[in-house]
This record gives sequence, structure tokens and C-alpha cells, in this order.
Amino acid sequence: MKILFCYPNQHMRVTIPGGIAVLSACLKRAGYTDIELFDGTWYTQDDGVADRNEERAKRGQVKPVTYNFETNDGDLYTEWRKKVLDCKPDVVISSLVEDNYPLWLKMMDIVDDLEFISIVGGVFPTSAPKWFEGKCDYICRGEGDEAIPEIIAKIDQGKSASDVLNVHPNPLRYVLDVDTLPILDLSIFPDKSLHRPFKGSIIRHALLETQRGCPFGCTFCNSPEKNLIYNRERAGKFHRRRSIKHIEKEIVSYIENFDIKFLWIVTDTLLTMPPEEFDEFCDMYSQFNIPFWCQTRPELLTDYQAKRLKDIGCSSLSIGVEHGDEEFRGRVVGRKYPNKLALDAFDIAYYNGLNTDCNFIVGYPYETLDNAWKTVEFARKLKCKDINAALFTPYHGTQLRKVCEMEGFIDKDLVCQLNTEGNSYLDMPKPYMSKEEIKFMYDNFVEHIQ
Repeated sequence: MKILFCYPNQHMRVTIPGGIAVLSACLKRAGYTDIELFDGTWYTQDDGVADRNEERAKRGQVKPVTYNFETNDGDLYTEWRKKVLDCKPDVVISSLVEDNYPLWLKMMDIVDDLEFISIVGGVFPTSAPKWFEGKCDYICRGEGDEAIPEIIAKIDQGKSASDVLNVHPNPLRYVLDVDTLPILDLSIFPDKSLHRPFKGSIIRHALLETQRGCPFGCTFCNSPEKNLIYNRERAGKFHRRRSIKHIEKEIVSYIENFDIKFLWIVTDTLLTMPPEEFDEFCDMYSQFNIPFWCQTRPELLTDYQAKRLKDIGCSSLSIGVEHGDEEFRGRVVGRKYPNKLALDAFDIAYYNGLNTDCNFIVGYPYETLDNAWKTVEFARKLKCKDINAALFTPYHGTQLRKVCEMEGFIDKDLVCQLNTEGNSYLDMPKPYMSKEEIKFMYDNFVEHIQ
């Protein structure tokens, strides 16, 4: 079996996709070692965006940085066809988020005359499998760690994999024990993929996921949907934490095999660990002299945690406030806590010498210009030097996507794409923000709070 992973990523959006890395490791563990990758990150594309880090730097959202790695020769679509012709894969596995869907459609159209079995999986196929019906052979919903090797085994035996659990429209299989997962396969990626911009520098990094899923219900995020889907199908609790021993094993592998200098902890909020587990994590991590970045929520950070994170090498703690209007945040965003808790969290980090960055979102459904200015006013009060805003995007699988469809703020057939120009998808009547007002607040957010 010859397997080719397709990663239809936007140009220079440099982050290793954990889904492909773990699936490659699971397939190799199952004995399928003839695996290659086509990574769209490094090819010229037709969207007119040369470097997304530069686009963010123009708005003051990140520090400008010089990326010293050359892109690959040729354009994305020509080189993709060459890769499929040269590789002659039996199976192409594509891992997709919603932003990448238009790229994937065009890539598949270009190789439509070539023979291979096409499998798709990832966040977008799980949330909206209808967009893939008739466009591939198998749609994998939910976790693919066990499902994908089983599908490949069936194909290898010349059988149909249509009866495999997690293959749409079949039910989901029961959640796996995350401590049985293999170490992420970083070897499938070019070495330059291990480097990414961070606060004006280029770091050599690896991803670290301490848990799967998130216990919270933020309405702009599609993580809560996974909890609902797995509960509905009686497939177990999606949110699970890895043991500290299992995490340690992965870190050691990164250091010994890939000379990793920085860890990017992609867990939605590291501080959902119970106190004793947090101490175990810190005690374990203290043996490594590797800085890291991680995320949490304002209402979780304590003085004790800030001290420990600082001591073990936390380079920056990202705290998602998401909106500065307390009433609006609770009612629309699903974040019900007083603003004082957020102020206290940044004070705690500041007085413990722990660097922070703060995230807000602009352009929510029902958001007025007055709501948006309250976010700006609140952001000015935070003891944080690195504050930025993202543009609200109505992704499939989020609660606010349903709201936007119900209110007629978006077309029900909308598929969201990566938006670098700051143009909102939402078309809202007064008193809510217009597209022009949303773009103004997004483009100038960092300038407003200074």
C-alpha cells in the first residue's frame, strides 16, 4: 500500500497539523510504512497573499519577522499533480479544516483523471460531511487514529471499508485511551516545517497536546460540538487528558530525535488539570530546559500556577478574554465571568513575571459598535503588552454558525475561507455592526488600545 497525505494548507501558514502527524504514526505502527506527504504550505498559490505573517504584522497583531526558508518551486496545483503522478498512491488521505476546503476541491479536480482511493478526515468533514459526499470515497468523522488504519487494512485486502465505524454515515466508535496513541510522526514533514514565527523570532518547535477536546462551551468554537456528537452517539466522553508519563515520553522523543527547542502546547486550556496533576506536570517538565507557549482562560489562573509556569519555562501564556463587554460576553459568547476576574488574571501573571498575550474577537453576531468599543476600553486596562484581535468566522460546527444562519446574517451554503483582508462574512441590520464597521474595528484594534 502506497499512501499519500494531502495537506491543502494556505501559503506560509506554518504550523504542523497534529492530525496528519498522529495518523502517520498510527499507520506506521500498523505496518504501513510507504507514506509520503504533499504539504501546500510551501507552494505559491493563487490567492494573492504572499505571507500571512506580514498581513498580521501590518495590523500590529504580531511582530514582523524575516522567514529565512525558501518556498518550493512551482505553483501549488501543478506541483500537486506532479506529486500524484510520481508517487502513484493507492490511497490519498486529506486532512481538512474549513478554510482549506476550496483549495482541496481544486486540487482534487486537477487529479480527477488519476486512479486512487480518496479518504477525507478532520474538523470540517466531522462537522459537515455533506460537503464531501460524492467528492471522495470515504469520509472519516471524529477520531481517525483507529479508523484510518482499519480503512487502509480493508482496502489492502481488496474489500470495501464502508462498514467501518466512523466512516460516514456509520456511527462513531467508542473513544480511545489517549495514552495508547503513538508519538507524533514529525519525520513526514520537511525540516523547515518545524520552524515558525513567534514574537519577532523564528523558533524550532513541536506541538504538544496534553488533552483532547475541551470541557467548555464557547459559542464561537467547534470543540463543544465534539462533546455533543460523542454524547449523542454514546461514544464516550470526548474530553480526555493524557497521563503525565505519556506526555514526558513524547517530549523526550522530540528532544532526542528532532532537536526541538520550543514546545507549542496546543491544548485549549492547560489549566483544566486538577491541582495534583498540574504539580505532577510541572515537576516532570522541570527536568527539561525548553521554553513553551500555552493557553488558558482568565477564570482559571491562580498565583500559585503563575509562579510554577514561570519557573518551568513558560515563555508566554495566552489568555483568551474574547470580548470586553461583560454582559455581551456572557449572553453571546458563552463566557460568563465578571471582568474583574480577567483583570486579576493579568495582574497575577504580571506580578509573577509571566509574559502573556491576550486574545479578543471582533465582529460577532448581534455585536454593536458600542459593544466593540467596550472591548477596546477594557483591553486598555489589562497588564498585557501583546493584545490582538481575530475576526469572527462562522465556522460549521459552532453554535454561532447556527445563530448566523437562523438570523439570515449569512447564506446557509457559505463555506468559510481564510480571511486576510478583514472582511466580515456577516451582513447584519442596524443596530448591529455593518461590514465596514467590523473591518474598521478589526484593522485598527491594536492601534485603538495603545
